[in-house]
Amino acid sequence: MANSHRSIKRPRAGFSMVEIIIVLVMMAVIAAMAIPKLNLSQFRADAAAQQVRSVFQTAQRTSLTRQFDVIVSVDTAQFGLRIAEDVNNDGTIQVSEWKFWRPTGEGNKFAIPPKGLNASTVTSSVIGAQLKIVDGMKSVIFHRDGSTSTDAEIYVQSEYKGRTDYRAISVTRATGRTELYRLSGTGSTATWQVVQ
Repeated sequence: MANSHRSIKRPRAGFSMVEIIIVLVMMAVIAAMAIPKLNLSQFRADAAAQQVRSVFQTAQRTSLTRQFDVIVSVDTAQFGLRIAEDVNNDGTIQVSEWKFWRPTGEGNKFAIPPKGLNASTVTSSVIGAQLKIVDGMKSVIFHRDGSTSTDAEIYVQSEYKGRTDYRAISVTRATGRTELYRLSGTGSTATWQVVQ
């Protein structure tokens, strides 16, 4: 009877060190093959365009909630955006009025794309029929009712390892609504597609 109750040794659960090393080596080989194929330019362009769009959306919300104009100025030289609260609605930025700058990331810039959203050729990275010039920068003014001073198109470019990607942000004058677009394809077959 004593022999029938012998303890049975069960193997321990888990992985051996050799198995773990083999899996890590396989992951490293797969990563080494996949990383060069990643299009970092695309991700940078997406991030920059989303940031520009976010600034315009924030300006619209601020103008609606605070009930005064908000001016968004585009600094094409430094690739930045200036947001200013125009408390007295005079179209200029006073020293006492609140303002801040928002850079849009490394490797990105405002640039002229090979093809425009609504026109075959574009002459500037920031276009609009009634753009305002505030402190020497092209600007869009968001009014207290959520509308803007102009329809506008802002073009963003990102370059990385010889690849160039373009994004466009459109602003609708009547509603202040913004849309984000991605340029797909090259040459004359390139088309702008809405980014959801």
